Amino acid sequence: MPRYVVDLNNYLQKQGQLAALRWSEAVTGAGNNIQWTMACIIQDEVMGTGISNQKGHAKEEAARQVLVKLGLLSG
Repeated sequence: MPRYVVDLNNYLQKQGQLAALRWSEAVTGAGNNIQWTMACIIQDEVMGTGISNQKGHAKEEAARQVLVKLGLLSG
């Protein structure tokens, strides 16, 4: 699995902005049909949203989107 969350945390820490980061999570469905939605929020702005049947994958996708928006990763 990629380490986008770690890369994002490291970047924000170097910028002195780690405290501005928070995550929002939502789960829908039941049983084997659960879907996670993870939103990466920086300074009260949703910067990326990931959706997956696995929470970790959804979080990684949200972090990847943020890294792309910040120009730290090619889309």
